[in-house]
Amino acid sequence: MRNILYICVLALLLGVTGCADQIVRECDVIEEATVTARFSEIEQHVFAQSCATAGCHAGSNPQAGLDLSPGKAYASLVGANSLNHPGENLVEPGCSGQSVLIALLRRERQPVMPPAGSLDAAVIDSIAAWIDRGAPED
Repeated sequence: MRNILYICVLALLLGVTGCADQIVRECDVIEEATVTARFSEIEQHVFAQSCATAGCHAGSNPQAGLDLSPGKAYASLVGANSLNHPGENLVEPGCSGQSVLIALLRRERQPVMPPAGSLDAAVIDSIAAWIDRGAPED
């Protein structure tokens, strides 16, 4: 019986050790986003799907004058003054902490976006990482 216990403990330790390289910490995910966050991906997978919908940020009369449809989102965001927060830019290249967009997505300022429910934190972190890289049109 004692040998079986030792074998079980040894197997457990080997299993945990073997998986150590596969464990991803929260900070690792943020570092990954810093490297891979590209505007073209954000535009296609976030703005086009979650924001540029009828009655929101697309069409002939987008909310807050902000058109996030593909091909228009970059010019509408980067260095653009916020209608709801005059004197502040929606995206301040190089500084996500001063970008109104991030504060709205993190629900720190009004109106919170998207209004129906927040985006996944990793998605918001990717957008912030893109802004911190200087908000390139990549």
